[in-house]
Amino acid sequence: MYDTTPDEPGAFPSDWIRRLLRGLVRAGGLLEPHNHAGTRLSISEVFALAELAESDGLSQQDLADRLGLEKSTVSRLAGNLENRGWLSRDRDPANRRLYRLRLTELGSGVANRLGGHFRAHHAALLDELTPAERAGLEIGLTGLIRALEKIRSRR
Repeated sequence: MYDTTPDEPGAFPSDWIRRLLRGLVRAGGLLEPHNHAGTRLSISEVFALAELAESDGLSQQDLADRLGLEKSTVSRLAGNLENRGWLSRDRDPANRRLYRLRLTELGSGVANRLGGHFRAHHAALLDELTPAERAGLEIGLTGLIRALEKIRSRR
């Protein structure tokens, strides 16, 4: 078992997983919006655009489930994307209580530019890793995601 005991009562753990996750978040600047392909976005906007680009329209609940966010958070997120002209919200003809979220033509263009930007960025990141590091990262992150999903499902 790994030691995750706090150094002092009430303190956060000082174990390797916290240190590595904190380093990843800091190095990636994940807590602040960034300019990607000339467009300033938050990480949640990037992930929402990616999900919407890969679908033919999603309900707000579907998008919330895919992003692991509360429906109210996705409602605000969708409103921000709609205000930027990237998203349309239309009543679902099959269920008038639901809205279908779809990228507009402008939103699809932004998503395509971002996709190209991230493909190049990911290639550059992976080029900096040895084959063993890439393999270890894939195995380790796959296991971490599995564990996080298992713990989350217990709540």
